[in-house]
Amino acid sequence: MKKKSKKINIIPFPEERIQKNFPAEDDLSAALSASDEWIDIEDELWAKEDFEKLILLHQEQLGKYPKDHFARFSLAQAHFFNYEYEKALETLNEIHKKIPEDQDVLYFIFEVLVASGKSEDDFDWEVKPKIINLGKKTLDMCYSVLKPCHKPCSIDDLFKLFVDKGYLTFSQDHLVAALNDDDRFCVKHTGVASAAEVHVIL
Repeated sequence: MKKKSKKINIIPFPEERIQKNFPAEDDLSAALSASDEWIDIEDELWAKEDFEKLILLHQEQLGKYPKDHFARFSLAQAHFFNYEYEKALETLNEIHKKIPEDQDVLYFIFEVLVASGKSEDDFDWEVKPKIINLGKKTLDMCYSVLKPCHKPCSIDDLFKLFVDKGYLTFSQDHLVAALNDDDRFCVKHTGVASAAEVHVIL
């Protein structure tokens, strides 16, 4: 299913996050039935980027299967891509209250906050995700990794150091630019950010 609109100009939201199901255990069979019943219609609406009809579709799903977290998550997506950020947050908050530690929900909430010009402090978290910004601490970590071996390292490998540590507010391109502006590093550009190599200047 296509879950990405070219109209949104914010931090890219990984599609694998929004393709994950969140059915409640006691409503699993109902959720699967709903998926079979609506998936073709949903795919068609995503392809057309008809988010208003998607909202109606997922509201209908929730009317029949109120415990289906995937349908609720999908409703939040539709609100998000329809620029209805407050409604997206309200919908995600309903899931967050029931499964507060789910990383996909946590990161999507933060994504909506960023899109609406808010910060992580503007939401009543049950569990707050770790947010990693591209600042001195991040660059210092890159320096500490590179300095001991003195060998060039790809941006892709450096970026992977942070992926599992929390929500990244920067991309590989941002990391390349920051390292390039830091006098401690020398960046060898290849035209593709992930393939760029960097080493420390001794």
